[in-house]
Amino acid sequence: MRILLIFTLLSFITGGVSSIVTGYSNGTVIINCPYSKRQESSDKYFCMGPAYSLSCEDNIRTGIKNSWYHNNRFSLYDDTEGNYFMVVIRELTRQDEGTYWCGVDITGLDSYTKVDLEVKDGETFYIYPLF
Repeated sequence: MRILLIFTLLSFITGGVSSIVTGYSNGTVIINCPYSKRQESSDKYFCMGPAYSLSCEDNIRTGIKNSWYHNNRFSLYDDTEGNYFMVVIRELTRQDEGTYWCGVDITGLDSYTKVDLEVKDGETFYIYPLF
């Protein structure tokens, strides 16, 4: 009997101005987006496209704190104690590749962290029984 396992990659971002994240088709990525203590009450969002224009489309946005919010394949958790929010993208496809922005909604000037997502074809592993 053959058992087919498809491994997924979980990628974590812990800070910085720009990060590259690699995921695999049909897999999941987890992205941590840091923010400053004074931004904890602001809405958080994750969008794709140019940040400083109107064409950055929100994939997920919420003002909910310390609780999961889900929107299709995207989930967001705003951890106000840790001063970061976490974005989970499930069931990755090659169409998910591109530039994303972790955004904090601040009146007048939003705060952004750039994330470049690369999606590779998934690896398939076969495990054969030893008996």
